[in-house]
Amino acid sequence: MNREFILQRYAEGERDFCDLILPTIDLSRTMLRGAAFVQSDLTRALLKRADFSHISLNSAILEAADLEGVNLSRSDLSMADLRHANLSYAILNLASLIGADLEAAYLVMTQLLGCDLSGVNLTYGTLLGASCMGAKFVGSNLRDANLSRTYLYDADFREACLTGTGLHGALYNRHTRFPVDYDLTQSGAYLIAPGVDLSKTLLSGMYLATVQLTGANLKEADLQRSDLASAHLEGANLTGANLTGANLRGADLTGAVCDRTCFTDANLTGATLPDGTIHP
Repeated sequence: MNREFILQRYAEGERDFCDLILPTIDLSRTMLRGAAFVQSDLTRALLKRADFSHISLNSAILEAADLEGVNLSRSDLSMADLRHANLSYAILNLASLIGADLEAAYLVMTQLLGCDLSGVNLTYGTLLGASCMGAKFVGSNLRDANLSRTYLYDADFREACLTGTGLHGALYNRHTRFPVDYDLTQSGAYLIAPGVDLSKTLLSGMYLATVQLTGANLKEADLQRSDLASAHLEGANLTGANLTGANLRGADLTGAVCDRTCFTDANLTGATLPDGTIHP
């Protein structure tokens, strides 16, 4: 069964592609929204940039499959075998991956907003720069996974295994839930909240739009090219901070200390400056 046959059946209204043997099939850039591939074998399949939103891949075999840039939002991948799969730049917002096996999978810059990853195996997985806001990792195994520079606002890691997990430069807020015995002071992750100390931190290129950093200490922080649109920086200490090329559109810097702060090429359109005036 090849690509053309699958697409023809889909165009004719067929949605049931369950229990098929389709190793190495190329379905890249196709639109199969709402189809079902339950328990199908898609080992090493090419699915790059396909629209698989609202699809069912429950218990499917996707080992070593290439899903770079695929849209899997609101899809069901529960119990799927995704070992060594490439999910970099994929969209998995509000998807279910409960109990899936993602050992050594690549999820670089992947969107996992509100995704349910409860009970997944992510040992040795790479989630560098992934957006995990509101994601559930309850009871998941993240041993030796790389979550550096991930966005973990409102994420839930209760009862998860974080032994050897790399969280350097990851961002979390007061609603992020970690295991009760987890030592955040040694993790290298940054709490984003009013009044925190982020002096000399590396936050270049990070997405920080609308964040609440009122009164925060950002002295000598590297914020080059960061997106701080509509951020709350009232009374923040920005002494010596590098905001080269940063997006501060609509940000509030009322009362901020900006001694030796670098704003070269920064976008300050509509921002409230330290003296209370609005930048044109």
